[in-house]
Amino acid sequence: MPENLEPKKIEFKKIDGSSFGYFALVAILALLTAAGIAAYALDRMYHLSGLSNRVPWGVVNAGIPYFIGLSAGSLIVSALAGVFKIKRFKVFSRIAAFFAAAYIVAAISSIVFDIGKLYHFANAIVYFNPTSIFSWNAFFYSSYFVICALYLLAQFEEMERLTRFFACLAVFWAVLVHSGTGAIYSFMYSRELYHSALTPPMFIVCAITSGLGLLIATLYFTFKFTKRDLEIRLLRELGLIFAGLTAVLGYMLAVEGLEKGYIPAVAPATKFVYLNPYHGIFWSFWLLVIFGIIIPFLIVVYPRTGFDPRFLSLAGILHAAMVMAERFFLIVPGQVYPSEYLPGYEIESLHTLEGYIVSYTPTIFEWLQVIGLLSGAFLAFVVAAKLLPIIPEKAVVVEE
Repeated sequence: MPENLEPKKIEFKKIDGSSFGYFALVAILALLTAAGIAAYALDRMYHLSGLSNRVPWGVVNAGIPYFIGLSAGSLIVSALAGVFKIKRFKVFSRIAAFFAAAYIVAAISSIVFDIGKLYHFANAIVYFNPTSIFSWNAFFYSSYFVICALYLLAQFEEMERLTRFFACLAVFWAVLVHSGTGAIYSFMYSRELYHSALTPPMFIVCAITSGLGLLIATLYFTFKFTKRDLEIRLLRELGLIFAGLTAVLGYMLAVEGLEKGYIPAVAPATKFVYLNPYHGIFWSFWLLVIFGIIIPFLIVVYPRTGFDPRFLSLAGILHAAMVMAERFFLIVPGQVYPSEYLPGYEIESLHTLEGYIVSYTPTIFEWLQVIGLLSGAFLAFVVAAKLLPIIPEKAVVVEE
């Protein structure tokens, strides 16, 4: 794109929000959010999840890094103008910053859902442990939300210098937060399928691709249904960034898989997760590779579909959905596959299931909690768009 392409004067305006379609969308999102809360309450009362002593982290726990990733990816788009001075993307800065804050709230809510009793949530603050990555992440997550909120407020007040400062701080904090989240799993040396130096940087790449992919679809549908102009070249350029980082993610997944398969002690566990079609873990990985990486990449780079906002949105949604499968693939196999107690020896009998492969299948009540949190983030955006000037009147570039 030529360097002299600059956006017209940006005017952010509230939406009307008085049509039947608007109130129907609010009602649907509110219903899904309420269903998630009800599923959480019923799960805690009657233990309706598929969790066990061996698998205490399930699909709700997978939602924690997933929502943090969506938040970081959205924030990177918002910071393209403030940090990297790509002015043509300033039209998306408020929408992206709002979703960054909304998704981190969903991530913190996932932690609350996973912990169970709400007063346990305060233990991370009251009994702060400087040697625990969990304690540090509690501080990182809460402070990250504050930074996102201040960044968005600075944009509303149109304070350019303060906006740029918070944009830089937010990007740095997003990298810190997501690296810390990846470190929770990668620092577990005793779990062969967790321990990996590639996990923190792969979390960063995966965060940007998932957040950017879902944001592309959100931008398209937002401008379409509010009947505001959206320049396809803006989505196209975001799509190219998305495709490039998706290819990087595929490369990192391949390197990690080959590295683990090369180590004799880890090879059996690696074969179990990558080459065992009789287990759902196998499908969660290969669905990500095929429908989350290969197909979205081809959609973006193929000219006929890469310049069509509908196909770009499809690519973004496919990838964002399959990244949830990647989070599931990261968290669950390390628990269902047993740790090696006596290297070089075969255990013939054990009084517990600790030495055997166990199964975990998330129930509808667990999925409803994740869907409810995602719906809550979009519900907040739909309501905020009516109350706050988040969406620009138009998003076009002109050649001067």
